[in-house]
Formats: sequence, C-alpha cells, structure tokens
Amino acid sequence: MSEAGDLVRDAFRIEERGVDWRSGILGALGAIGPLAVGLAADEVVAGLTAAIGGLNTALCVPRARPRTRWWWGSVALIGGAGSVAVADLASPHTAALALATLVWVGAWAFLRAAGTSGAIVGFATCAILVVLEGFPAAAPLGQRLAWYLLGAGPALLLMVAARRGPEAPGYGGGDSGASPRLAAGTTPRLAADSLRALRFGILRDRALRAHALRLAVAVAAATLLYRAVDLPHGYWVALTTLAILQPGEHATRVRALQRAIGTLGGAAAIVLITLLTEERWALVAAAALAAFWLYALDERGYFWLVVMITPTVLLMLSVVDFEGEAVVAERILNSAIGIAIGLAIGELAWRIPLPPTRPASGTAP
Repeated sequence: MSEAGDLVRDAFRIEERGVDWRSGILGALGAIGPLAVGLAADEVVAGLTAAIGGLNTALCVPRARPRTRWWWGSVALIGGAGSVAVADLASPHTAALALATLVWVGAWAFLRAAGTSGAIVGFATCAILVVLEGFPAAAPLGQRLAWYLLGAGPALLLMVAARRGPEAPGYGGGDSGASPRLAAGTTPRLAADSLRALRFGILRDRALRAHALRLAVAVAAATLLYRAVDLPHGYWVALTTLAILQPGEHATRVRALQRAIGTLGGAAAIVLITLLTEERWALVAAAALAAFWLYALDERGYFWLVVMITPTVLLMLSVVDFEGEAVVAERILNSAIGIAIGLAIGELAWRIPLPPTRPASGTAP
C-alpha cells in the first residue's frame, strides 16, 4: 500500500507553482500553428510534419540563459531533422527500420548524461522517428525535411523568446554529474561540456549504458511487433514504450501511470469532440488548448509534461487520420501494449545486477 501511495504521490508531484502564460501562448503557436496552416491550405500531411517539428523543438528549449536556450533548441532541431531522414530511408523495410530504431534510440539515450535538457532532447528526437515511421512517405525526403524545418525553425525562435527567466533546476546538466558550467558558459563551452558529459556517460556510466540498451531493445521490439502484425496506428505502441521506460524501476512505473492518464484524457477529448461535431478544426482547437497547458505548466512538474503531451500529440495526429470514436479504443489498446512492453523488458532487465560504476578520477564531467 505504501508503494502504491509513493507511486501516486510521485506521479502528481508539484515542483513549481504558477502558470507560464508566455510559454503557453508562444509554444502553442509554434506547435499547432503549422497544423492549422496545413489544414487551411488542404496540405494536412505537410502541416502535421511541420507541427511535429515545432512541438518537439519547442519542448526542448529550457527556461535558462539565452545561450543555453539556443544550444538545446538547436540540438533538438538538428536531431529531429536526422530523425526525419532515418525514418524516410528505413521505413520501407521492417528489418532495416527495427535496426535503425535500435541504433538511433540507443545513441540518443546517452544524451541523458548531459542532464534534464539532454534527456528531453533525446526523447523528443527519438519520438519524431517513431511517429514519422508510422506514416507512409507522402513526399520526397527533401520536401519532408523542408516541412519539418518550416515548423521547427519558427518554434525555436518563439520559445527562445518565451523561456526568459531563472534557470530551472537540473536543466543545464547538473543532475547527471555533468559540469555545472553547462548551464552558464558560452555556446562553445556548452558544446564542449555536453560532449564531455556524453563521453563520460558512454565510457564510465554502466547504469546509463544499461538503460540505453534496454530502451533501444524495447522500442525496436515494439516496432517489430506492430509491423509484424500490421497493427493499425501501431507506432503508438513504440511511442508509448519510448515515453515510459526510464533508468529506474520506480520512475518507469510513475511514467506508465502518467502516460495512461494522458492517453485516457486525450481519448475522452476525442470522444467529446466526435459527439459534438466531425469538424477537424475542433480537433485543431483542442490540440492548441492542450499544447498551451503543456508549455505553460511543464515547469510545474514532469507530471504535467507527460500528461499534456499525450493528448496534444493524439489530437494532432487525429487531424490527419480522423476516424471519430473508432480511434479511441485503438489508441488506448496500443498504449496499453506499449506500456506492457516497456514494463516487461524493464522488469526483466532490472533483475540482472549491474557491477558498481567505477568512480571517475577528479571532477565528473
């Protein structure tokens, strides 16, 4: 009973009170604006691709000093462009896609060594791959990259302007042993410290290496599963697995609970909209509202980020592939499968003891 109470308490923990109205408005504009433009121009796929770029790039800009905002936002933009290319090249063949997912997810998981910002950038970059691999290529790679950049670029500018304020705890890299200079130095220093933290994580942090392997195997297995059984919208399985699997057992269970709540909330919104109207603009409006609260409350606690990003993405995707209430049970089922895969692989791996990490000589990067 105590364990369940700890789980619920950690899932709903409030770290900072208040509403960041500026980030909420500009973040929603950067994320949902391209989708609205695409729908108005009858280019919904292009609008969605741009919106995914905007959503993830905006999500990765921390509340920090200007150079830190520019650094992590730029890393997210470049990483997302790489994900678009990998998805385009690997998607036609299931085996190649599973291998590409294994390598790409495993590599970006090490960015967690650079702190909270690195962990969010790593997740967002891999999420772009997982989502786009679930959609058939509707245009040549160059055109898809242009769509992505048309969304990611303006979102980066908007969130760099919005995220003024005191440094949020852990967002420079200090929560993973990285150098505290990562938050306050110049851009070259940020780059050097990020790379040094990444090198330390790869070479010296056995726990992080184990997490990267677990995450890569789990997301690749989820991808293979939904491709093998031809599961409709099966990328949601892999996306859920990516979202919940954390380095620790308790943290993974917390994320699973948060993800489930977010999925049910998004599903309920779609049911309500379907009962009222079949107009896609209603989905765009609901996605904009969800995105506002995603960016306005993300500093309040990770609960809000996880809970609000799920309905935001679900509503965005439904604008392109709108099936009314039929999508609700499907998304819930796919999320349940993704949670089960993440928990199963995590529970199995956590039963294998790791040797202790050898302490670093001198100051950890």
